[in-house]
Amino acid sequence: MRDVQRYTVGSRCQRVIVTAPRLYSQKLCAKLINAGARPLVVPAVQIGELEEPEMGQLRARLQALLAAPPDRRPTHIAFTSRNGIFATLDQLAAVAGGVEAAVGWLRGSSIRLCALGADGEVLGGLGLNVHVSPKEASTLGLVKELVARGEAVGSRVLCPVPHVTGGLVEPPVVPRFLKALTDAGAFPERLPAYLTTLGCGPGACGAEREALQRGQVAAIAFSSTAEAQGLIQLMGGAEAFSEAVRAYRVVLAAHGPYTADGAGAVTGLPVTVVSKNFATFDGLIAALEEHFAAGTGAGAGAGAVPGAAAGVAAGAGTGARAGTAA
Repeated sequence: MRDVQRYTVGSRCQRVIVTAPRLYSQKLCAKLINAGARPLVVPAVQIGELEEPEMGQLRARLQALLAAPPDRRPTHIAFTSRNGIFATLDQLAAVAGGVEAAVGWLRGSSIRLCALGADGEVLGGLGLNVHVSPKEASTLGLVKELVARGEAVGSRVLCPVPHVTGGLVEPPVVPRFLKALTDAGAFPERLPAYLTTLGCGPGACGAEREALQRGQVAAIAFSSTAEAQGLIQLMGGAEAFSEAVRAYRVVLAAHGPYTADGAGAVTGLPVTVVSKNFATFDGLIAALEEHFAAGTGAGAGAGAVPGAAAGVAAGAGTGARAGTAA
């Protein structure tokens, strides 16, 4: 177990706002708790199924994929998040006649599957091979790996990505990924596969917002740029958020350098803690531990948390890497 004292101010645990979708926040919260922190869950974005007409367009594209002769299929499918894997395989199963049929078709096809970091475990659990898994678990890392393998030039890359809506703006990670593929000589195809929207309403996170505004939060952990957009809306707007972060020296942490750049651009604030290893959330935990162990810039008011806000800590059962599509 990690040293709990690294996450304490005096005798009280640091409170860390976790902005990841609930699907991901379970794992991050459990790791924070094991490290001695006290996570406050504010799902700044949520992941869901596409609505019409986008869902019909996705199924039509996958039906065309099944019917295409080998020389007309994509050479690669580039999964840049677990959400993309789940959504694509769910709908491929729907049009192929079941999960076994979809998996069997993928196994028999010549399509090379790409996944980032631990996301490949989802494909492996279905008996599918992950043909390309970059050392740098990011979208740009994937492009670099394809180039290094000589698989970029002339490749046809199907890219399941989120359809961003609900007041959020698509972060630059997806356009940057598609451009990098094009610049490397590939022919990427954007395939909206799932929905990313605001995770909850402002009324659902009033206690957490009050905790931030009273200086009762030590850090905020972002796992995607979209989460920074959503959190600003939920915390009372950009001005109120910035004032609270600056006044109480709240540490902004990001899961990898690309998320750090995106969150910094969205918030207009420095993101001072960045995971170096972003294949899993262990890298983010390590970066936070290192920061608080050094005693640099910990949240000034993160010690005592009287009243209702103190009871909003998430349990381990509620619940991306840098440069991933949220």
